[in-house]
Amino acid sequence: MQGWTDQAELIQTAAGLSSDDTLKAMFPQVSHLIDGQLEFVPVQAGLFCSVNDFRTRGPGGDRMVLRNCVAIQIVKTASVHLNLPGHARYRHSGARITLTTYPKEVRQVRGYDAGTHVQYIGAWADPQLLIDGFGVQVDGLGEPLKSFFRGEADAPASVSMALPSRLWATLDDIFGSPHTGVLRKTYLQAKMIEMVCEVVSALNRPTEPALRPEGSLFTYRELKQIEAAAAIYMKELGAPPSVAELAMRVGLNRNKLTSGFQDVFKCSPHKYSKDVRMDWAHRLLQGGAIGVAQVAEKVGYTSASAFSRAYSEHFGFPPSRADRPD
Repeated sequence: MQGWTDQAELIQTAAGLSSDDTLKAMFPQVSHLIDGQLEFVPVQAGLFCSVNDFRTRGPGGDRMVLRNCVAIQIVKTASVHLNLPGHARYRHSGARITLTTYPKEVRQVRGYDAGTHVQYIGAWADPQLLIDGFGVQVDGLGEPLKSFFRGEADAPASVSMALPSRLWATLDDIFGSPHTGVLRKTYLQAKMIEMVCEVVSALNRPTEPALRPEGSLFTYRELKQIEAAAAIYMKELGAPPSVAELAMRVGLNRNKLTSGFQDVFKCSPHKYSKDVRMDWAHRLLQGGAIGVAQVAEKVGYTSASAFSRAYSEHFGFPPSRADRPD
């Protein structure tokens, strides 16, 4: 098993080498286990980020020594296992922002399952930078974050919150960016700052989760979780999660999620998912660039015939008439 990689050494190496060379130099036993992209993005002093978009050939991971920082992790696809020896184990999965605090010096073991497509954005941020440069309001934070930012924490801790819908768009922008070279570096640095701004904005709303919007049976926090669930359905058109899986991902129980969709969207989660998939299918068919079978696959149907039946039931005419329904 590989030795421990020092956080400060990695940051220094990434400042002078390309991402590929940094990966080979700092994680030689990991580099051959992944196919895809792992980019290191030094943004500014106190903020170091990574863009992870790869498929694992086998189980793998890394062992890091981290000091006095907040790790921000946003997983879009798959999950990441985190073990803090002597402290706790965590599993970071999609549609959540996970913040892990590292007071003093902490050793972290991170792992990935074999044969999975992993997409996530990671960042290490200096707590003082988050206060002075991004405006984290320490007095309004809940525990354990408040103790960490005050310098009173002795052990690492991990907290998570629902992913704001705006950050879904940011993730799509990052993973879908066609930019290369110097332009890509500048683009990613700007996007990472945007990401941290959104995270800090969510942290600085400590009273809003307790609010109950007028006329709603749901708290502000629950409405944001329902909004995140809807964003997942809109982004994962080709493989929509089950209601039970979706509820787990956004941190609501199934009954609360179902009643929330009825309250906000006036339909069940299943119908909402079908509606957004059918609307997307209709736009694809109107474009005329791809056929019915390809559209069916893109919106999560295993056969063109099943898709055609669902489409006809939804619109009242078959996919073949998508560009001329009258």
